[in-house]
Formats: sequence, structure tokens, C-alpha cells
Amino acid sequence: MNTQAKNLSISTAIGIVAYFAIGLAQHEEFHVPTTINDYIALVIILAAVIASSLIHTGANVDAESDEETGTVKWFNVKKGYGFITRDQGDDVFVHYRNIQGQGRRAISEGQRVRFVVITGDKGLQADEVEAL
Repeated sequence: MNTQAKNLSISTAIGIVAYFAIGLAQHEEFHVPTTINDYIALVIILAAVIASSLIHTGANVDAESDEETGTVKWFNVKKGYGFITRDQGDDVFVHYRNIQGQGRRAISEGQRVRFVVITGDKGLQADEVEAL
């Protein structure tokens, strides 16, 4: 799940919890939306929390991005894995499952790529790999 989708999910959950917390504070009981005004209030709260999250995420993409760039050192299409030489740092393992795109997912030696480094079962590996 990418960062924006994760933030959207978390924001939706926070908005729903906020709606029920406000209802509990106002009615001193668990309040389920039953009227059009209740649903409008829920939509407004959700919209505000989600918009706030998306604006915050967009503002910090460059400052806090975990994305890196590098060059494909080698990639064996038959075996489905290879290595990427990071622009800053050591080489990282890449598996075909971690390459973005439709159909056959492969990258070529010498190709420039963007990716996120994660810790896998056997150490650092590239994830969310996309060709530049």
C-alpha cells in the first residue's frame, strides 16, 4: 500500500472516530447517524480530516521522501531478481514482484530507476521500483 493510500485509510478512520466522539459528547451515548443532518456532519468531518491529511502529505513529499534513485546493476529475467546500485549507498536486491507496472515486470542493466529501500528477509531490498 502506498503512502497516500495508507494516509487516506488512516484519515478516514480518524474522521469516523471523531464523528462518534462528538456524538458521544453531545448525546452522552453512542450516536449512529440516522438523519440527513447526521450524515452531512459525518461527511464534513471526513472531508476535513482527509483534506488535511492529503494537503500535509503533498507538502512534505520532497522533504521527507524515502524514494531513492539508482542504476540497475544486473537483472536476471528468468530468475526474476537482480541488484540496483544506489546513487547513495550500497547495492540493494530487487525482486520482480517489487517492480511497478503491468504485464511482465522486468528492468534492464544500466536502466535508471526510482525505488524505496525496505528491510526484507535477507537484508535491504528495493520496493516500489519504477523505471525513469
